[in-house]
Amino acid sequence: MVIIGVLHFYCSIMQRFLKPALITACILAALGAIYLYQRSKSAKTDKSESTAANAAAAAKNLPIMVEGTIAKATMMSSEALSSGTLLANEEADIKAEITGRITKINFTEGQTVSQGQLLVKLYDGDLQAQAQRAQAQFGVLQKTLEREKALLAIQGTSQQGLDIIEAQFAASRADIEVVKANIAKTEIRAPFSGKAGLRTVSVGAVVSPTQSITTIQQTSSLKMDFTLPEKYSDDIKAGMVVNFTTESLPDTLKARVYAVDAKIDPATRTLRVRAQFDNAKGRLAPGAFTRVRIQLRQQRGIMIPTQAIIPQTRGKSVIISLNGKAVIRPVETGVRTADKVEVIHGLEEGDTVVTKGVMFVKPQMLLNFTKIVP
Repeated sequence: MVIIGVLHFYCSIMQRFLKPALITACILAALGAIYLYQRSKSAKTDKSESTAANAAAAAKNLPIMVEGTIAKATMMSSEALSSGTLLANEEADIKAEITGRITKINFTEGQTVSQGQLLVKLYDGDLQAQAQRAQAQFGVLQKTLEREKALLAIQGTSQQGLDIIEAQFAASRADIEVVKANIAKTEIRAPFSGKAGLRTVSVGAVVSPTQSITTIQQTSSLKMDFTLPEKYSDDIKAGMVVNFTTESLPDTLKARVYAVDAKIDPATRTLRVRAQFDNAKGRLAPGAFTRVRIQLRQQRGIMIPTQAIIPQTRGKSVIISLNGKAVIRPVETGVRTADKVEVIHGLEEGDTVVTKGVMFVKPQMLLNFTKIVP
């Protein structure tokens, strides 16, 4: 009555100042607000009355109103979610083997280089001079050795003299190889074909073996590393296909598992898995974050709503109806979905499980199911 009086008061005011059409709209809006308020109040009252009814029934040992479901085995997929990181199929940090001054840079940043391509040349003038000297000494010793062999054939020298010349000749040849190896160290070449990164040096700079010159990454194929809990160690196998998404692409992409770590990390209790993604089109770059989803196995199992599970100090339990009375049954759970959980042990097909009203139920209480979901 108070609401109607207030509404009548406002209508009399609006008649003085507003047009009839606007007055009608205001009246309809006010009536709608009153209806929603009354409906909300009624719903709260019904819920309160239901809670109070359950509490009263529990106090008087009367059947308590609950909802439930019938436990039954269904085919389900064991799905695992993880996060991963994309890695280049091959990656190398290019450094010099010796300290030297750069005389030439023979690659363009961000461009593809071929295996064996000369990337950077260091100064080798002193080594070239050593190579010439060693070659000259080698030539002299070679002629000396030929003469000694001819003299030994006519008894013009001893075998010991020939042995000494042969040793000097071999040492001279080894000296040439050493100089060649040192010259090769002044030529920094690509270890494999790939994309060159940004360089950190310029011509004329002196580099040391500890300084990075650039990186080379082979990105036509990418690796994806991710981890799984140890309970899935028997399920993940090489050859399995995993789905993943990235921040840069809206599509769901596929990669194939090709390697599984031989051990479980004792610190995190996880198993490291590596998959391969064909990146021939260059859609993704190494270092990207991925969200991984993998279907591990298909099996039959009992799935029940998650709200039926009662957490306890030691383990979990559910409430089932046995001859119309409540029985608390300890259970062991497995995989979860958005709204259901697998029960590995503790339930059998056909058991009636309480899903709503569990907070009022005590052992051996009478149960009155208002709704049972098959």
